[in-house]
Amino acid sequence: MNLQNKIILYAIAPLLLALFAIAFTVQYQATLLGQLQHATIEKAYRATRDTELKSYVALAEQSIAHLYDSGRKDAAAIKEAKAILAGLNYGPDGYFFLFNLDGEVLMHARQPELVGKNLWDLRDDNGDPAIQKLVSRAIKGGGFEDYMWRKPSSQRSVSERKRAYVVVLKDWNWVLGTGVYLDDVDAALAKVDFQVSANIFDTMLWIMVIAFLSVAAIVWGLMLNIRKRDEADARLGVAEKKLRGLAQRFIHAQEEERSRIGSDLHDGIKPMLVVIKMKVEVGIERLHGKIRQAFPPQNVFKEATDLVMDTLEELDRVIRDIIPIDLERLGLVEAMNRLAVNMRRGSTAIEFSAVGEIEHLPITFKTSLFRVAQTALHNIVRHAAAANVAVQLKCDSREARLTIEDDGRGFDVDRVQGDPDRGFGLRNMELRAESVGGRLEIKSSSSGTTVLAIIPLT
Repeated sequence: MNLQNKIILYAIAPLLLALFAIAFTVQYQATLLGQLQHATIEKAYRATRDTELKSYVALAEQSIAHLYDSGRKDAAAIKEAKAILAGLNYGPDGYFFLFNLDGEVLMHARQPELVGKNLWDLRDDNGDPAIQKLVSRAIKGGGFEDYMWRKPSSQRSVSERKRAYVVVLKDWNWVLGTGVYLDDVDAALAKVDFQVSANIFDTMLWIMVIAFLSVAAIVWGLMLNIRKRDEADARLGVAEKKLRGLAQRFIHAQEEERSRIGSDLHDGIKPMLVVIKMKVEVGIERLHGKIRQAFPPQNVFKEATDLVMDTLEELDRVIRDIIPIDLERLGLVEAMNRLAVNMRRGSTAIEFSAVGEIEHLPITFKTSLFRVAQTALHNIVRHAAAANVAVQLKCDSREARLTIEDDGRGFDVDRVQGDPDRGFGLRNMELRAESVGGRLEIKSSSSGTTVLAIIPLT
């Protein structure tokens, strides 16, 4: 092997190894973050559904309490109770069902043909004895069970995953329950997994492109002039260092985003769920007469329902921060307009305007601009105490320019950027702009802050 080939080999091999290591590290960390997001969202979804199911069953028990607590067991009372439960519906697939402890169907609001049949030996599509599991769970004090069941509103004959909450009414030998189908939860989680996979694929593609261009440039430079190999090696070292720095910043941004999501769930949603749980427990105790009633228990359940709605709104906000809006479907202008509307809080007014031909921008440019705006508005709402925010997106033949101005209290840009425990939002915005060849400028004083992202188009 001649000297030229040796130099080329020794120059390319370390670069390829470094790029492979970077690609492997980025993919591993991105996959790990995706799994954490999946688990976090699934846990939040399930917690919300579990709270809903317990509330529905509690309301159903309350609706027949005047009959059950009376001690009556005559046919008229039983028939009236079944009719009341059969009429309780919440949505196309929200209904209640009754079994006796032997597995016989006593009432089914959506499948009346099952009434009178004994389903004790019935097994679902997974081979599990669904009715036996439900009855056993109710006898043990009530709780949740997952099984497969055909969805009444679906035209398909296949079963869907379902989660039910059941309780036992011992005096009547009844198992009362209701459930929700989890196909929408599965769809949301599949969307999250798809987006994570797409992001990982895009990242790997960029690394491959950078690797190809770097190798091509090195080979061309060395073959063009072997006498300048020292200069070429220096350029290679700089390029490799930049690649490593970019990967480290990307990984650091992932860790910060994971921490932010965990903080939002821990500080926002979890306390709200705890309060809802306490409200429901107080309401149940009042229903059973364990607490002296200062006002009807329905008021407690109404407060719990209001808190559930607030929790769902907070969860929607967290999910919107995790799952990007479909820019290709909505377009950048509409997506930014929705972002401005969704980020309005209290006395903070956010106005958005667009100038020029914007929708012809590449999707990578749109994504970067959207993420910069999202992070900037998030920081303004949380920290700036601003009354007015103006967001302008302008595009001409030379550049795309995003300007975000607020009249808040401002901050010390140099101090925040130099603090390792703060400023990750600013670093993420810079990384977004730099990833498409742009730059970020931030000016702040006591009278307000201006964030400017510029992406050259030529």
